[in-house]
Amino acid sequence: MTTTHFSSHNGNWLSLLSATFACFIIVTGEFLAISVLNNIAYDFQISTGTAGLTVTVTSIAGMVSSLFVPIYAKNIDRRQVLLFLVALMILANAITAFASNFSLVLLGRFALGIALGGFWGVAAGLVVRLAPKNMSITTSVTIFFSAVTLVTVLGVPLGAWLSDNYGWRTPYIALVIAGAIAFLMQYFSLPSLKPSSSMQWKELLLMPSHPIARKGLVIFTLIFLAHFSAYNYFTVFFKQTAGFIEGQISALLLFFGVASVVGNILAGYVGKHNVRYNFAISALLLALAFLALSVLDFNWATSIIFVFSWGVAAGMVPATINMWMHVHVPELTEKGSALITFMFLILITIGSLVGGYVMDNFNGGVLMMSMLIISTLAFLLVFTFARGLTNCARFCLK
Repeated sequence: MTTTHFSSHNGNWLSLLSATFACFIIVTGEFLAISVLNNIAYDFQISTGTAGLTVTVTSIAGMVSSLFVPIYAKNIDRRQVLLFLVALMILANAITAFASNFSLVLLGRFALGIALGGFWGVAAGLVVRLAPKNMSITTSVTIFFSAVTLVTVLGVPLGAWLSDNYGWRTPYIALVIAGAIAFLMQYFSLPSLKPSSSMQWKELLLMPSHPIARKGLVIFTLIFLAHFSAYNYFTVFFKQTAGFIEGQISALLLFFGVASVVGNILAGYVGKHNVRYNFAISALLLALAFLALSVLDFNWATSIIFVFSWGVAAGMVPATINMWMHVHVPELTEKGSALITFMFLILITIGSLVGGYVMDNFNGGVLMMSMLIISTLAFLLVFTFARGLTNCARFCLK
């Protein structure tokens, strides 16, 4: 049975697209640092490891702000909060672009982390309120989270190209300009977004204490942990274990990015029927990819197929966990978005540590096999732990 839940708020297309565009710029800024690490290290005469702090400080600041901003801005109109965070993003990228020393680069990256975590912690719970009246929940969530998947196809590759051809500061200048456009779009399109209710620290536990929400969070945690434990070492795996050259690995990353866009679109389509099936498809595709990459002989054709499968699976996850909450616990989505954002960031960090430990002490095949076990467990939980849940678990709008 297909059940569609609709937005009853008075948002509009431009408000939804402006928030999506701002999200795209913020996430591009977050991941761009990975592409320009070597250039930053060379420019400031520091080690690559030290340059890697540009990634670390952004993640730490993001984790903290994803919780602090929604709580300490609990009584402020969300329109003003989003505008402030986009303005902070512009300032952060400007500081990075024109930094005269590495300390200023870190300051800019720290400020970006605050904007990143705060924006996600607030905006992800407002998607339905930003959407045009009567747009389905799954459609509005899919549109918003397309920003994340498009980063891997457009944002990071374009930023890397600008860095290689015009210097690492150029993509940050481009982000400043794009950020200004996003700010103007939001200024003229965002409606007043009064907080649905004030938020307190103890309310961070409301979502994991809700039985249906908790089921989604557990499955999401397993799938996302399996994905990022392996993805953080994507390049290392295909270079050391598969023996591919850099050009081949870059092509695989592009295929992965395109697949993640497909996954986001697929999540929107399947989610209209049953959000639970999104998790099942994602976990199954991950398991198949990890199984193939851990036991099959490597060749170009099979690698493309299973990297594409992996990308589709990963692209489904961000939209799916938010659809799950909007459909099953709509009264908790605004308060719960802070926790989900925090979980995204902390799972990326934990995944990096887990993947690094396995790669250092074993090998890429063991890493893929380990993630196969985790993703298979997630698939089984969809049909046991979350058995029977449909989009009508609590109510249906016909």
